[in-house]
Amino acid sequence: MLSDEKKLILCENIIKTELFQKAPKSSALLKYLVKATLAGDFLKEDIIDLEFFGDKSISDKNNPRVRVNVYNLRKKIELYYKTDGQDIQWRLIIDKGQYSVRFEKLTPNTSTLEKIKLKNVIPYLLLVALSIIFIFSNLKPEPPVVWESFFKNKKATTLIVGDVFGMTGKTITNNEGWTRDFSINSTEDYYAFMENNSELKEIIKPANYTYITSMGVIAVQHVAKLFYDLNSNFGIRFSSHISVDDLKNGNLIYVGQYINNTKLTSLFNNFNPYFKITNQHLIVSGHPNLKDTIYTTYFGKESEDFSIVSRFKGPENNECFIFFSNHDMGVKATIEHFTDNEFLKKFNKEHMAEKDNFTAIYQVYGKDRTNLGLKSILVVPF
Repeated sequence: MLSDEKKLILCENIIKTELFQKAPKSSALLKYLVKATLAGDFLKEDIIDLEFFGDKSISDKNNPRVRVNVYNLRKKIELYYKTDGQDIQWRLIIDKGQYSVRFEKLTPNTSTLEKIKLKNVIPYLLLVALSIIFIFSNLKPEPPVVWESFFKNKKATTLIVGDVFGMTGKTITNNEGWTRDFSINSTEDYYAFMENNSELKEIIKPANYTYITSMGVIAVQHVAKLFYDLNSNFGIRFSSHISVDDLKNGNLIYVGQYINNTKLTSLFNNFNPYFKITNQHLIVSGHPNLKDTIYTTYFGKESEDFSIVSRFKGPENNECFIFFSNHDMGVKATIEHFTDNEFLKKFNKEHMAEKDNFTAIYQVYGKDRTNLGLKSILVVPF
């Protein structure tokens, strides 16, 4: 077995060769893929595009940049083992159609199998192959209960990542730049504001781009791992690019803030029987066994975040899974837990024995917007 340290040394030896010294992008990409593989990161085309190339357009499936660069890298590795690395026993391999890296030890050319007459072996090999195919075709991975209908209702799933609207123009330092106003969260908000502040029309205007935080990347990684393990796919959109019709045309997962995403808060309010979000409050009312309560969704501390997780049926009986919080920390913590099998087994046993949907409230603790702990405040199945 080759240790991670020796795998990194093999990678560095390849990069030091003249072949790779003349190809800095291939060298950097190889180092990135090796380190991500050893770290256990889930490597997918849109994640590589976002993390390595720094492109926010993770939903653009027509951009061949990742595939082209990995193809070129694979060819250089093959050339390396035909030249400088022909005597290397351990080989670094990126399989076709894959992005993770594996290491394979060369075996001698002769073996016991080569001494056996092929015509006598073929029938048995075919029988074994057919048996394996039959067994694996009948072994379908079972999704966690709270995610089950996403994989069984045959509707396409879209992950909606919350992004932030902004404006360009004069900033507080009197320079040109990008600026954010929490009361202006769309072009509609901007033009409504300008109706009463027309003198600012020459100073600021809607930016032609938005931004996302590290929350979006982490959420994509966790959801991608869940769907990959269950042999399923999903699409990715930014919240600023969705319409009301998009909320009913398939299953959806939303990760992000709620204060600047009125379409998603309206969806939550309309299809949750006991919960409503308004300004900085979450209202619980009408439940047969719970007292009507108003929760303040803002703790006033950077080390704490208020997070709402809800799974419910949407307008066309589509599945909706919502991860709301004020800041990154709440979504990071809850998406991590609700894609973890051990957490979900316990959650299902405690809360989902008789109901299909739920809304849960959590208090998240952390530092520098990194979650360090999760406290359950309320879980209401329905």
